[in-house]
Amino acid sequence: MKSRNDMKNGHDLTDGNILKGFLLFALPLLFGSLFQQLYSTVDLLYIGNFMGKNSAAAVGASGIVVTCMIGLFTGISVGAGVVASHFWGAGEKERVKRCICNSLLFALIGGCVLAALSELMSGWMLRALNTPDSILTEALVYIRIYIFAIVPMILYNMSAELLRAMGDSRSPFLVLAAGGVLNVCMDAAFIVLLRWGVAGAAFATAISQTFTAVVLTGYLFIREKLMEERWRIETGLLRNILKTGFPLGIQSMVLTLSNIFVQRAINGFGENAIAAFTVYFRVENLLYLPIVAFGQAMVTFTGQNMGAGKYERIRKSAFFCNFLAAAVTAALAFVFLLSGRQILGLFCSDEDVVAEGLKIITISFPLYFLYAIQEVTGGLIRGMGKTLQSMAVVMGTLCILRVVLLGLLLRYVRTIQGIASVYPLTWGLAALSFIMCYFYFQKQLPVHRPCKK
Repeated sequence: MKSRNDMKNGHDLTDGNILKGFLLFALPLLFGSLFQQLYSTVDLLYIGNFMGKNSAAAVGASGIVVTCMIGLFTGISVGAGVVASHFWGAGEKERVKRCICNSLLFALIGGCVLAALSELMSGWMLRALNTPDSILTEALVYIRIYIFAIVPMILYNMSAELLRAMGDSRSPFLVLAAGGVLNVCMDAAFIVLLRWGVAGAAFATAISQTFTAVVLTGYLFIREKLMEERWRIETGLLRNILKTGFPLGIQSMVLTLSNIFVQRAINGFGENAIAAFTVYFRVENLLYLPIVAFGQAMVTFTGQNMGAGKYERIRKSAFFCNFLAAAVTAALAFVFLLSGRQILGLFCSDEDVVAEGLKIITISFPLYFLYAIQEVTGGLIRGMGKTLQSMAVVMGTLCILRVVLLGLLLRYVRTIQGIASVYPLTWGLAALSFIMCYFYFQKQLPVHRPCKK
């Protein structure tokens, strides 16, 4: 067994100042998330301003279908990262490498199967969402081109999670930054110059996603010398990865399915409502970026310290990191509320769409700090390896309860604000549930670091 000091090219989160180490690891994740949002945000900026609200609505209606299709593998990628971070924290380099090989093999095979299924089911899913006929054709064009990016997206996500598990959040950020710049250039060429419309936006995103997957996976191969490894599926190890990641994948898919119910309700309000929520979700993504970074950092921080047996660092991080995430999110939400009309107007110039968007942000943004607490505490639970419990919380609050509340609100408060209110209500309940889980599980952790053999 090698010590962690012998394992180069990774950030060790098991020693030093907790808040400083957490922030240094989280910042590249934050900037990486920022560039990742360029894939969808720049598409909408170009489409909303050069093609109009119907095209923007078509991209929005198809986007949730794509998210649902890759949700299972997104969760499995996080699970692979949790397993790898435990090995890394324990200093078991060879087991980390075997985890990488099994995870990448599974991602490649599974991604190809998913792409084939997505091609067969995409049209049915859009119709099941009650997508208006006025945007259905464009939505189908967008999603059927986007399908070519499914395998690259899954490979990139898997490679990024494995690198982060080893403490390397910088490399995924740099690759995403380059991919974001490429996406901007492709959008300008395909939408503005060539006038390819939503097809151009989809091609630009597919090319950029493929670029990031090839570069990051190639880097992981070179860095870890994976060509020298014996590539084969190890049943026991893969079972461990799937046991950890599958609940997160189901969680992601079911959460997306609950959002599909919300999207179906939105679609019933017509093109203005669809475009308004599409614009809102893009603005919300900018507010969500630090939350994503803090949540991902907490998974790795907790995973490495669980592997190293440093449980007191986990206990201390629970308060500091939640407070930091909630404070940053509340400050950003306040700024976004003050300049809401201007920010929404960047994505769509239609006054009716902006007016509907303002109704949405006044409901969700004041309580967005609850989402931060939910994600950070949830990341802590997942980093401890309690992914089944994480799935239960998310399915109970953000899925089942969200759908029930949506039905009640549509029955008694049939407004845009009514639909928007299901989000903060369920964020608060999920945050409370995760906090209760944490207090239960942290009592089971030893007070002192166990002796290693």
